Amino acid sequence: MKFGLKVHHTDVDRLLYLRPDALEFALFHGDLGGEWVDRIDFTGPVIVHAPEKHADGTILDAGAEDEVQRARAVEVLERTIDLSVRLKAETLICHPGGVFRENRAVSPESLIRTMAGLKAYAGDRVELLLENMPGYYRTRGELWHPCLLARAEEIMAVLDRTGTGLCLDVCHAKLYCTVYGVNFHQYLEALLPYARHLHVSDALGEAGEGLQIGEGEIDWGWLTSATKAFDLVAVPEIDDGFRDDGKGFRLALDRLASMGFYSRS
Repeated sequence: MKFGLKVHHTDVDRLLYLRPDALEFALFHGDLGGEWVDRIDFTGPVIVHAPEKHADGTILDAGAEDEVQRARAVEVLERTIDLSVRLKAETLICHPGGVFRENRAVSPESLIRTMAGLKAYAGDRVELLLENMPGYYRTRGELWHPCLLARAEEIMAVLDRTGTGLCLDVCHAKLYCTVYGVNFHQYLEALLPYARHLHVSDALGEAGEGLQIGEGEIDWGWLTSATKAFDLVAVPEIDDGFRDDGKGFRLALDRLASMGFYSRS
């Protein structure tokens, strides 16, 4: 595995001492103007994570059945594609939407239509990835229900139909499996062949997300073995890992490297 570092354009310079193999830029709606892009000085692979919310704080819904909401999401994602090209990013990670206060059945057809349009818009300029969702999604201090791209069978079907790769979030996977009583190891083994990028952090219970490596319930020895054959960028997503000059990211890197999860020179 290659070490990917999650950054915002405002903190990238002070975190580069960690010597990442790749950078993943987390974008918010206010970053899409791109005035900051020309200041980035990094020669390795770049990944972009699209905004999860609109400027008004509502969740970006690429899988919305309402066409107005879906078009609103598409407009933001097309702007994100353009910004990704300016950054010379190799891949762009998108959340699927379909998050509601109540649990409900949501057809993936709107998401499939969105991804087909976005892939046509992106062409060969940047590869699009979809990210798997957890059992619960924390927003506005509440736990909401992700109703798209959480079940392994649905994830694989959507990826197959759209020709899209997967950003496999290991923490999201563990939380989903805990909430719905699914075997975590079998779930990951089914999805790993679709993975083009990894997010890694520990998980606890049904909603404990973004924990430091080794401080939750994931068996990291097993995960290291299960991912050994995959040559991917893996990004620690530790809550507040960027604070204190990246103390949380540095600890995650040290712990994962000591297990042999990362190959570091």
